[in-house]
Amino acid sequence: ILVKGIVGDGFTGDIGLDDMSFLGCTLYNGNLPTISTTTSGTSVPATLPMNNCTEKEFVCRASGHCIQMIQKCDFRPDCSDKSDESACVNEVCTFEDKNQCGWYQPALEQMSENYSIHTTNIFKWELGRGANLYPEQEKHCPLIDHTTRTEEGWYLFADSSNGEFGHTADIATPVISLTGPKCKIVFWNHMNGSTIGSLEVICKTGNKTSKLWTQSGSQGPQWNRAEVFLGIRSNFQVVFRAKHGVSYMGDVAVDDITFEDCSPLLIPGRPCTSEEFTCANKYCIPKDNLCDFVNDCADNSDESPTI
Repeated sequence: ILVKGIVGDGFTGDIGLDDMSFLGCTLYNGNLPTISTTTSGTSVPATLPMNNCTEKEFVCRASGHCIQMIQKCDFRPDCSDKSDESACVNEVCTFEDKNQCGWYQPALEQMSENYSIHTTNIFKWELGRGANLYPEQEKHCPLIDHTTRTEEGWYLFADSSNGEFGHTADIATPVISLTGPKCKIVFWNHMNGSTIGSLEVICKTGNKTSKLWTQSGSQGPQWNRAEVFLGIRSNFQVVFRAKHGVSYMGDVAVDDITFEDCSPLLIPGRPCTSEEFTCANKYCIPKDNLCDFVNDCADNSDESPTI
């Protein structure tokens, strides 16, 4: 009997075992009962079903079907119960019902593990809404959210009444396995206040980070749309980083975060049609996408000078 624990995408879940006993294990000479293998709906069992998956494969929770690990968290459900996309960032997040859609704060969770550190007065991301603002906040924090355009709607903001000048607050996605060539992240941001800091969108792959987008200074008392191109990437995280300004007069807020066209390309089980171009990797793309300075094939064969 082998009990195996496998590390997940982060450190926000620990597996514990205790009081293990073998009961009624004397030799049994009768007929063993048959075990039903039927599953109820799309419910996720507490334990993995019977499977022949390797360590490099993901086990679909309802069926025991094996898929490649690169297919987990790629914005395309490959399991019938969608369990391969269950512990991932949501494709669309409005923060309504106080749901953070898989976004988490790595530094904050590390601090909370140490009981001697209180996170109350630390510069961090938190859920907010106009109905909960106190009088001084109304001048530099959104009065309404972007989704519902009401004071009851929720958004995510970094409260500058906590922390000090130069402090940063990061909120990140779980690891995203793979994205397609047209993938982009669209979000709405609110940056108003005389001493507001900055907002950055960062791509994190392992220990390497790259800045994809940045905005600093007051942008006015309204929600502003932003779009960041991601393209084809693998095993990475998207991070929103807020930087504290010189005082509390300005809170950075985001709402309605959407990952658009991010599912990877699929190799069709058919030849490409006359209206399509066959990529070197066997993907099919519309011929209108040839030589348009965009890597639609994911191997750049649609931009080759030999076409």
